[in-house]
Amino acid sequence: MKQMRIVLAMCAALMLMITIPAASAITVDGVIEDNEWNDNWAFGQTNNATAASEYDIYDVGDRLEVRQGGFGQDTTIWNAEDPKADAGTAPDFGDDIAQAGDSSGMDLLRVYGHYNVTVDTFYGLATVYGIPGDSDGDGNLDENCSNWNDCNGTAGPASAHPDQIGIGPEEVWRIRISQVGSPTAQIEVSNNNWTEINGVLDYNDIDARFNPIEGGVYEIAVTGIRDRWDIGPCQEPIKIEVQGSVEGDGPGEDTATAFIRFPCPDIMIKKYVSPDNSTWYDAQTQASGPIFDNSSDVYWRYNVTNIGDEPLVDVNVTDNKEGFICDIGDLAVSETEVCYYSGTVPDPCVPYSNVGTTNGIGLVSGVPVDDTDPAHYNCEEQPPNGVPTMTPVGLVALIGMLGFVALRRRD
Repeated sequence: MKQMRIVLAMCAALMLMITIPAASAITVDGVIEDNEWNDNWAFGQTNNATAASEYDIYDVGDRLEVRQGGFGQDTTIWNAEDPKADAGTAPDFGDDIAQAGDSSGMDLLRVYGHYNVTVDTFYGLATVYGIPGDSDGDGNLDENCSNWNDCNGTAGPASAHPDQIGIGPEEVWRIRISQVGSPTAQIEVSNNNWTEINGVLDYNDIDARFNPIEGGVYEIAVTGIRDRWDIGPCQEPIKIEVQGSVEGDGPGEDTATAFIRFPCPDIMIKKYVSPDNSTWYDAQTQASGPIFDNSSDVYWRYNVTNIGDEPLVDVNVTDNKEGFICDIGDLAVSETEVCYYSGTVPDPCVPYSNVGTTNGIGLVSGVPVDDTDPAHYNCEEQPPNGVPTMTPVGLVALIGMLGFVALRRRD
């Protein structure tokens, strides 16, 4: 039941998110417009300008931390900005990608990303150190299409330059999108056009633009994400691999890996009962409950723990019979807060059970979560109509006494 409530809550939250438009539009034209990439990824990831020692979904956003590595060759090296001297064969990545100039326009600098829930579109952007398409790093795009040199390419939709200067036939920008349990799409932008070599996406699902001017960028939009990959809280992360390079395997190859990692909020409550506010019973069943006297004090304790992977807000505890118990507010990952409540056993006492409930909301995902846990207590056995009950030993003693009295009277 708990898992079902979480799933239903996630679906409701995702539907709510779908109805909320993006704060600003992203236009795929090879140019970073003012504020164009200020929106965070879907599900609230936030920007971070410094590399993290360990990947944390709450520390990355539109400008992603990138993990160095070729396709299928991930390492533990993370960078806020991709270093210049990191091309070459894994795991070294020590080659300077530029050959003729200061830095190559195929040398990745930063990777950006955004998933727009409203239009079900993934937007990606990569900036480079030099001029986009300047694969030899000589500061210009010329007509020489010999190996490792720049080339304008033929006319095609991927160039945003009026003269169709752009990615030539010996240059390629690759993006691979994968997720455990889902198909893998590999998009290759070359010679001012694009293809999806695995057949996962249709040609019209992709829109890539490239502008080979100083400050220009590679931009891409991929639609139909929900049709191919599982989107939403607690799903497997989507892996985005980016490669900016010339064709072939050698200097000029530069790769990085980023992730869309979905938060998975969850919460747990454990309820205990006590006769003295000291000895606590996890009385899950009536049979396991402690015994109370008429009109005695009864105490309850509610332990609430964030067992998910994102902070929770608006956490509270209620009881189906005692009513409101407490407001906890914020609850960090793995944090536990304790609430207490007390009452009085009625007279006459009757066997009693009540259920504690906790609710919270994921700080990042906005997904509501809840959990319940019961507690029970029993009553000291009372004689009917106030007549004391007789134990077997007492009954034998009483019979013996009555017999003794009868014998005395006979005498």
